[in-house]
Amino acid sequence: MDLNFKNFIIALAPMAGVTDFAFRKICADFGADMVVTEMISLKAFERNSKLTEKMLREESNAIRGCQVFFHDPEIAQLISDERFSHFDFIDLNCGCPAPKIVKNNDGSAMMRDIEKTRKVISTLVKYSNKPVSVKFRLGIDNNINYLEFAKMCQEEGVSFLTLHARTREQGYSGEVDKTAYKKLVQSVNIPVLWSGDITTKEDVEFAKSIGCVGVMIGRASMGNPEIFSILKNTTPPYTKIQAIKKHLELLKTYFKSERTLVAYFKKHLMWYVKSIPNSTSTKLKILQFTTLKAIDEVLSSLTLSNSE
Repeated sequence: MDLNFKNFIIALAPMAGVTDFAFRKICADFGADMVVTEMISLKAFERNSKLTEKMLREESNAIRGCQVFFHDPEIAQLISDERFSHFDFIDLNCGCPAPKIVKNNDGSAMMRDIEKTRKVISTLVKYSNKPVSVKFRLGIDNNINYLEFAKMCQEEGVSFLTLHARTREQGYSGEVDKTAYKKLVQSVNIPVLWSGDITTKEDVEFAKSIGCVGVMIGRASMGNPEIFSILKNTTPPYTKIQAIKKHLELLKTYFKSERTLVAYFKKHLMWYVKSIPNSTSTKLKILQFTTLKAIDEVLSSLTLSNSE
């Protein structure tokens, strides 16, 4: 896959509990140029976690990225394992604000000590036979150090950067600092992608105008793979109802237990139906689901109401 960024990239951002292999494939069908896995714990991979290995499944036809998180340089060599070979690049998560991740010195916590993180990144680049990217924030603990952090990444051989222009403390509240993206583009000589609050064609054009090589769509894509077709002015390959059914069918090959599959898919289904008329009553039904039959029944009714 082309990672020269000759064409502007509209990507699906990595989101824990959201960007499973099936959703990545569907978003690619709808036009996502690049998709990235949920964040993969390299520490769990070292322990031969079967669940972690299953998360490496990839079936999309887009540029494929695998996002990892870890803070111990000693395990960076694991990235050369052949089970990562089907990805086009490796992305290091230095931006997750979740308390349990930060508490373990991963995610946003990686921005606290730039020199310590330098060792992690340099070893990751050394052992990866794929381009390495880093996704990060403005800073943590009220220390806005994203420019210094980005320059370190460039010095250590990172191929491109993705900035979510909020601090760790902001989480996903408020608005992103739009001026930060331009400052970053002007401060480094490697490509920069914009992550955060991209929802319209105007947002995409603004990102282009300041020199970003692409944007990552996160929360706006949840239950809404059509956003990629909208932003790219292309015809959707199939309807939302068909997308839901395809998502579910693909996940049936992933989950062995019907109970586990239903429990997992309900959240996706809640996101999918949020834009459908009279979604409140449908959501209340979904909360009670315990079987695939119940999901099939509601999908049948949605198909009928969608065609009327």
